[in-house]
Amino acid sequence: MPTTETQSIHRAIAILDCFHESQPELGVREIARQLELHPSTVGRMLTTLTTLGILAQDKETHRYRMGSKVLKWGAVYMGNMDLRVIARSYMQELQKTTEETISLDILDGWTRLCVERIESPQQLRWVKKLGERMPFYASASGRALLSFMTPSERNAILATMHFEQLTPNTTTDPKIFEQELELTRERGYAVSEGERVEGVSCVAAPVFDATDKIIGAVTISGPSTRFSKQKIQQYGDLLLRTTAQISAAMGKSSSETKEESYLVSEASVQP
Repeated sequence: MPTTETQSIHRAIAILDCFHESQPELGVREIARQLELHPSTVGRMLTTLTTLGILAQDKETHRYRMGSKVLKWGAVYMGNMDLRVIARSYMQELQKTTEETISLDILDGWTRLCVERIESPQQLRWVKKLGERMPFYASASGRALLSFMTPSERNAILATMHFEQLTPNTTTDPKIFEQELELTRERGYAVSEGERVEGVSCVAAPVFDATDKIIGAVTISGPSTRFSKQKIQQYGDLLLRTTAQISAAMGKSSSETKEESYLVSEASVQP
């Protein structure tokens, strides 16, 4: 059974979780009703949280809102929001599970930029260059980034895009490319099979920030001979779970990422 101290901490966090954009101010009875607690219990907790500066109380309405200390904590958190650093541990887990090359691309003007990479331990592997700028087409990460931009951002980039036939598999028809973007939005991840380099396949999924804006894409890459249809689907599912974790660490709010742990395990990929 939880100790009294642990129970108090859980209740305090539950109270703080009641506050969000649509409910910036709340009264004692509203919180008590939401948490199914006695108003007197909630009242004592609110008094303590207010004394600590975590909450503030309006003197006229007697309703509560987030206090100045939360802003201070938020500033510390946002000051350490380095996507590359936060994503790396999750990428390492993916590499251990898949034994393929894992990379992180971000938006960089009209191109995408590789900012982190963990190479496959296998002798036959795809090596992606750190700092390399690449076009959005002919790639899984490019599709993942484009698919989840706002329509205006996406259209601005598409208007400047010049499709080159890099391999026999490269999509060069803008209409077909837009259909592929729609498919990516539907399933949540993008797939590229030998489009930029023959014999190399990739699966990528997007990463979002606290405002639900896309800020990057994580990719699993390797020889096409190891990327069967079944493996591609498994990798897509793995990426969706992993990028959900990274997005949550970057501040994205999601009931799914709050309530479930998506640690990647070796059991997630079938041989």
